[in-house]
Amino acid sequence: MSNIPDGIYKRASARVDELLPRFRGQVFTRIEMYQECGVNMYNPAHRTFKEAIAQKLYNISDSNKECKNPILQQVGRNGYRVIEDLPEPVDWQNAETGDFPVILPFDLRKYVVIEPDSCMIFAGSKDSGKTGALMRIVALNMLKMNVVFLSNMEGGKGQIRRRFEAMDIEIPNPPPFKLYHVTENFHDVIKEPNTLYVIDYIDVPDTGEFYMIPGAIGQIQKALVNLGSVAAIGLQKKRNSDDAYGGEQTKKKATLYLAMNPNKIKIVLAKVWADKTVNPVNMQWTFQYANEGTNFLNLQKSYEEA
Repeated sequence: MSNIPDGIYKRASARVDELLPRFRGQVFTRIEMYQECGVNMYNPAHRTFKEAIAQKLYNISDSNKECKNPILQQVGRNGYRVIEDLPEPVDWQNAETGDFPVILPFDLRKYVVIEPDSCMIFAGSKDSGKTGALMRIVALNMLKMNVVFLSNMEGGKGQIRRRFEAMDIEIPNPPPFKLYHVTENFHDVIKEPNTLYVIDYIDVPDTGEFYMIPGAIGQIQKALVNLGSVAAIGLQKKRNSDDAYGGEQTKKKATLYLAMNPNKIKIVLAKVWADKTVNPVNMQWTFQYANEGTNFLNLQKSYEEA
């Protein structure tokens, strides 16, 4: 730092300190910090300021053995991660317990408890009724709690209107729920407490990077913590398979995991049973569609493999 004027270093140091909160929870590079600080990499006049930023990053990182309380961990050759402070201890003894009062189709509430801050997964094959089930959950709960519907709008607004209007549940005008067009980063919009979030559905890029799906579910679960809210998430799967695209890891965060095939639904995972003497896992039912696939009639227990 001896070749960097004190005033320039102080200005770079203050700017880095100001920007570091933006980088919490991610790895950033020196170049990204230069850009955020307004450095023009090709302007010789910015060279000293750029060097001052690099020196500041080094000084507060664990690479600097003289730094007793580093703020940054160096990642690779040019990356950094903000070291998180120790979080506040969790007061688990005063946490609310119980059942989130969501109404579900298929008489599912006879068998499962849905706790706050949790995720339900509806994994459906093509034409299985997944979207219809999720839309029905919106309608069943819209007058009972705050409901937010996050849709990829597959088929457009007209299709959503047609299916809601075909439902045997009357939707007031204006509707008593919020609908947003969201296709990725669903966790960014999960902010409201005591809310039912219905997500139709988590998709992947056209390149088929299904390994990204469990991570997206994990981000949603993380966003729900301490909100007292619940998410019902739609995923796609192959017909006659229990696992959604993304594999076994898509079950990791779910309190309830359902596999839907045409005219059939199966409970694959249920973490909390409504009746402690009745294990609902592997229970399955057949049904008939009605009302543009938003109603499910003639529900019959099935003992065949889904």
